Amino acid sequence: MSLFRSICFTFMLCVAACSPASDPVSGGFIPFQAGFTGVDLSHHNGRVQWDEFEAAPVDFLYLKATEGSDWKDPRFLDHWREAKTRGWLVGAYHFYRLCRPGEEQAKNFIQSVEVRAGGLPPAVDLEYAHNCEPRGSTAETLAELDTFLTALEAEYGVRPVIYTTPEFHTDWLAGNYDEYPLWLRGLGETMPRTINGRVPDIWQYTMSGRVPGIEGQVDMNRVP
Repeated sequence: MSLFRSICFTFMLCVAACSPASDPVSGGFIPFQAGFTGVDLSHHNGRVQWDEFEAAPVDFLYLKATEGSDWKDPRFLDHWREAKTRGWLVGAYHFYRLCRPGEEQAKNFIQSVEVRAGGLPPAVDLEYAHNCEPRGSTAETLAELDTFLTALEAEYGVRPVIYTTPEFHTDWLAGNYDEYPLWLRGLGETMPRTINGRVPDIWQYTMSGRVPGIEGQVDMNRVP
């Protein structure tokens, strides 16, 4: 473990132990400095060569754990163990299916992810791509999402991070959920903002990055 990651990891333990569970988090929900870089990984990225990945110019990782009510990423546990053992700042995320009950999806994630002191807040991926049609009205669908978010906060003691696109945020989230950390996709050189002008806490700026130890392209993220 590098000295830099060791210091960050120790700080994370302190923050997790000392911070109230539901303090306002926007703009400072995790002890990242502006310019910190991270990757998000799933089984789509294949097997990570962790010895080579040690040289990657990244500071944190988010790993896909679950999707919907019952799907579990087959590489999550290997990714999680390796990342934690090597001292990375690491968190897990869930791909939220609009057509599935929030309670079932929360149970799937909680059964799969043992995140305690030293881990990044859990994250939920909310987007249109590869999703399903909502099974109820907008109000009913958002009520299911609220159930999911509340269950995760109760389990892990922190508000989950919401990952989304500007389009999805405009259609579903604008005017609500501003108390949750925001991870926003905006590919290119211009940092995205929400329709109401909010700056993201994490910005996914490319889906075609390259880092040592991973064959093929990878999502890259930056703390503004």
